[in-house]
Amino acid sequence: MKSPDALKTIGEVSDLLNVPIYVLRFWEKKISIIAPIKKNNGIRFYDTEQIDLLKTLRRLLYEKKFSIEGAKNQLLVEKKINKERKQLILDLKQLIIEMNELI
Repeated sequence: MKSPDALKTIGEVSDLLNVPIYVLRFWEKKISIIAPIKKNNGIRFYDTEQIDLLKTLRRLLYEKKFSIEGAKNQLLVEKKINKERKQLILDLKQLIIEMNELI
């Protein structure tokens, strides 16, 4: 049985998201941050981060009714916010370590 963190093929992701394969390929062309790993034989593989991006994109397009350009911009904003949030968490952890050393 595959690990839940294993790479998934485009077919598996298509089934998971209930989106046709050609739609996934279209999204990949239109939104540069969606970049599956491509093996030498051209087969696409998606990791959990890419799948999460695709889930968010699907939600933005199908549920929130964003345009493809609007969804692309929202994904970029969310990615920036998540990066800043991760950095803030790292900074806070470092501050806690330094404070504990003073005690």
